[in-house]
Amino acid sequence: MSIILAGAGPGDPELLTIAAMKALENAELVVSDRLVHADILAFAKCEVKIALKTTGRSDPAQDELSEWCLEGLGAGKRVVRLKIGDPFVFGRGGEEVLWYRERGFECQIIPGICSALAGPLEVGIPVTHRGASEQVLICTGRGRNGTYPNIPEYDPARTIVILMGVGRLGELSAMLIKDKQFPSSTPVNVVQSATTPEMKQCMGTLQDIEDKAKQAEVKAPAVITIGGVVDVLRPVDTVRD
Repeated sequence: MSIILAGAGPGDPELLTIAAMKALENAELVVSDRLVHADILAFAKCEVKIALKTTGRSDPAQDELSEWCLEGLGAGKRVVRLKIGDPFVFGRGGEEVLWYRERGFECQIIPGICSALAGPLEVGIPVTHRGASEQVLICTGRGRNGTYPNIPEYDPARTIVILMGVGRLGELSAMLIKDKQFPSSTPVNVVQSATTPEMKQCMGTLQDIEDKAKQAEVKAPAVITIGGVVDVLRPVDTVRD
């Protein structure tokens, strides 16, 4: 008996993989993160359970999700564990594989389009571009026990993409300027709920992006992109207007 661990992509049902769609259609129990869009969950023809992972409740919700899946497996059901984006990019997918393996179940993996790449692309930002960026660093804005990401010192040829960091946007910006020698004029984009009807975005610099995000009411879930690529495809007269 195995469980399917599937990525739901960044949000738009059109960006769900065919493999994930088929898995949902054939499932007898779907256990999903709360951030997965309702239009994606609609592919399931069975019971769908959703745990509310919120700030301060992540671990209890994760335990609840896992127990639901275990109950379904014990009942002989075809279980799909659905995660936003890709399960293995800050989705705790690896932890879940090990958790189920310890209990005698193997996971079948279905990758998903990663929001760290699709989010910027949705608003016209390539995370790499010849002459602007030759490397990408993807990190979480909030590590275990609330730690900050260990971002290297400024390199103009590196793009920084931060997930789960919009709630501490000002602190992260200040840290990059003060401790990592990032110019305060470094371009920044923040996009909320990319690829969905709820999408919002704002643009600015490390100096002013916290204020811009508040004005635009951009909140989680959001992707933060930092570096020259933010501006590379935009006409000069529309940059951060």
